[in-house]
Amino acid sequence: MSSKAKQRLIRLLLILGIISGLCLFLAGALRENIVFFKTPTELSNMENNTQKLRLGGLVVTGSIKTTNNCHQFQVTDQINTVTVKYKGRFPDLFREGQGVVAVGTYDASKKLFMANQLLAKHDQYYRPPQK
Repeated sequence: MSSKAKQRLIRLLLILGIISGLCLFLAGALRENIVFFKTPTELSNMENNTQKLRLGGLVVTGSIKTTNNCHQFQVTDQINTVTVKYKGRFPDLFREGQGVVAVGTYDASKKLFMANQLLAKHDQYYRPPQK
């Protein structure tokens, strides 16, 4: 093998090693930051979990209770229901019977989801406010 061929092979192997290292680094970084979406049925089958989760479903009609800026409501997937506690201001699109995604932690012993962020879901159609 000539010296030019050896240099090309070394360069090729070096480039492949760098690309592989970058891919592994990015995959590891993404794995740590991904927050999975769970339904109330999936949460009810879980044991205590201290990692951050996203709970998604519909807000049960008539379940919203507010005391001292602490809100409590229920989220359902039409099979199971989970109680959610949230401190803060509701998003503008938050309503009973509408979809919501709550970000927080789940305590299986109390069957309570402690949310620190709420994301109200809406459809894909924009409707300007009516005058």
